[in-house]
Amino acid sequence: MRGVSSILAASLTALLVILTAKAIAEANSAPREIRTESTQDLLAKLNPQQKQQFEKAARAFTEHRFTDSLAIHQLLLKDFPGDPILSKFVGEDVLQGGDAGLALSLLKPIAQDDPDDWQAAALLTHACAQSGDIPCRDMGIAHMLDLHKKGATPQRMYDYVVETVKVGDNTLSIKTSLEPWGIYKIDAFGKVTDSAGKLFLSISIESSDFDRPGFAKDHADEAAKGMRLFSMDAYRETGLNEKGQRTQTHYTFKFFDGQPSYQTVRDEFINVANGKSAPISSRTGLVVS
Repeated sequence: MRGVSSILAASLTALLVILTAKAIAEANSAPREIRTESTQDLLAKLNPQQKQQFEKAARAFTEHRFTDSLAIHQLLLKDFPGDPILSKFVGEDVLQGGDAGLALSLLKPIAQDDPDDWQAAALLTHACAQSGDIPCRDMGIAHMLDLHKKGATPQRMYDYVVETVKVGDNTLSIKTSLEPWGIYKIDAFGKVTDSAGKLFLSISIESSDFDRPGFAKDHADEAAKGMRLFSMDAYRETGLNEKGQRTQTHYTFKFFDGQPSYQTVRDEFINVANGKSAPISSRTGLVVS
């Protein structure tokens, strides 16, 4: 499968933020120095009772009880006024709770206070997208790329959530890549889950090296300038085969000469998720390794 393998949290500190669980865990373990305060820094300040509350908030967050996690984080913030990690948790609670406008107002000052804080920048980008502020969203995406190029993001962080979109009873979560990753050079990735939160469809924008020779042959000048061919692919879960192996059906929907914009990706992903796009090819029964 041309998909992403999820990173499992090895400790409580990796469970808390949605760009989040994965990104904070990597920030704490990355070998290069990152100026942004980590969850571990916050934990070092907490007394045993406060740590219990923090753990309780973590459980509430991972169980999608965002009102409960928000209440606890706000109480802890009273003990540590202005703490950047707790402030971001509060903003994330509000964002995940569905109030993107309030989240935007909470996260913007944090991101402006420290432009190199990649956590705040990614959360702010998410809040901008969820609130419908397209210029803010696009500036956030560009800023995250700048932070990645200057080494301010964790070493193994390759993408982050920009927004989630309701598509009927389903939910589409869209990530954009800080750099193409995997053997298929994934530039954007979408996950479609049903009302119970079960993944049934993945969508990706890919620029595989396998496609470069053909593109260079047909577009020599563009290829010489670094332009690549991108494809939009999707992978539908098709259950287990007779050997008990997970299988998928792979679809190719369209090709792009050069990298499509985020807005184009968003529109195309939504069309795939709601069945308004027809694939140009498909293969079924593929075993997911």
